[in-house]
Amino acid sequence: MNKRIAIFLFILVSLSGLSQDVTIVGTAAGQPGKLVRIIDYADQFSKLEQTIAQTQTNISGEFVLQLDIAKTTFAYLALDLEKGEFYLSPAANYKFNIIADTVLSEQSIFDRLPLNFTVVADDDGTQLAIEDFNIAYNDFIYNNIKVIYKSKDKSVVMNFVIDMQRKYATNQPDYVSNYVEYSLASLLWLSNKESNKQILGNYFINKPVLYDNIQYTEFFKEFFKNYFDGEKIYTYEELILGINSPEPNNKVDELLLRDEQLELDNRVREIVEMLLLSRNYHNRDANKDRIISKLINIARISNYDENRIIAENFIVKLQELQNGTMAPSFTLLNSNNDSISLDDFQGKFVLLSFVKEDCNICNFYMQLLDDLKKRNGDKFEIVTIIAGDSTNKLTNFTQKKGYQWPILKSGNKILLLEDYKIRAYPSYIFINPDGTIAYAHLPMPDENMELYLQRFMSRYNNKVK
Repeated sequence: MNKRIAIFLFILVSLSGLSQDVTIVGTAAGQPGKLVRIIDYADQFSKLEQTIAQTQTNISGEFVLQLDIAKTTFAYLALDLEKGEFYLSPAANYKFNIIADTVLSEQSIFDRLPLNFTVVADDDGTQLAIEDFNIAYNDFIYNNIKVIYKSKDKSVVMNFVIDMQRKYATNQPDYVSNYVEYSLASLLWLSNKESNKQILGNYFINKPVLYDNIQYTEFFKEFFKNYFDGEKIYTYEELILGINSPEPNNKVDELLLRDEQLELDNRVREIVEMLLLSRNYHNRDANKDRIISKLINIARISNYDENRIIAENFIVKLQELQNGTMAPSFTLLNSNNDSISLDDFQGKFVLLSFVKEDCNICNFYMQLLDDLKKRNGDKFEIVTIIAGDSTNKLTNFTQKKGYQWPILKSGNKILLLEDYKIRAYPSYIFINPDGTIAYAHLPMPDENMELYLQRFMSRYNNKVK
């Protein structure tokens, strides 16, 4: 039980066929010219994000978006890089009021709250029903945490489950009914009211795979993340051998076939295999190329269209900013309003330095970068990108110090920060002479960065000889 992650105890209160028109209007008071996007997942298993509509706030901070969707889905409303959750339904209308961010801008993205807004949804009842259910669910968990985990008497859990089943039994959209069912299933599992085998048989094997329901997919992933620890159908060594096997026949699937229930459902077993592969992609014992190769094979030969899409999305997501993949391109302005692009440095190693105007520690690290550059001469170039529109203070500082490398402004190209997954400042990315990623998110200059740079330069140079 202690390995079952408590995330399923607290479902975040999410504000979080044929295509039908959806209209979204909103206001972000005092925030003109901001990028507004609707983002969803290309699939709910890989969670590869995609923008499905975008616009900008007008001078009054107002915005209007129109899009077509075919089915209800979990989505984000994003203002610049901050996101908040809601549920997007076909033929619905939404009115958002984005509340001014009360979190200090100099804080790391890790410390920030999600985009704060209120929403009035003219939909089929999905948004309000899930909000109400999540409040009741979270309140029950908060007040009964010891009973859920420790008590042998599961009557309290069962009473709550029965009450929720009755409340949401009729007159609910299918998305809500399924959301509630799999939320309650996760509670039964976490409280040990139902065993692994019971959950597997009652909710997954030879049952419809709800590819588009966020609660189904989240429970699916968490359940199978822990399932094999308890059932012991293979050893860790066998799994790694299966993942690293170059043979065309699927050794990982052979391991899963040892489970008599998984053997009965090819579709579910294939999804489980993809989750195992993706989960081990950053495992040092696993061969990344073999994992990608196995996902490519699933994308090519799977009998299930949805599974082929999931495999393709995992291939994309797992390789984002990985060694050898192309670095996101950019063209930005320096303090003289001259355009400088990543392509200008073709044939050279480039150390990208992402900083922010109000990041005081960035100034200290820029001095260390200057020292590092002087020690290494022309072995690599440094390019510093200042996030945001306010750059005068930092630009003046660099000019005063006489740093001899380009200082660029991200300006309104804020998605570049998302492309490079910049979540804190400073952040550093090392790029090879051919424009591919050498290493994303290097350690700080005073934490052996130089050793990393030398290692990756040597590795690349030896490879191209």
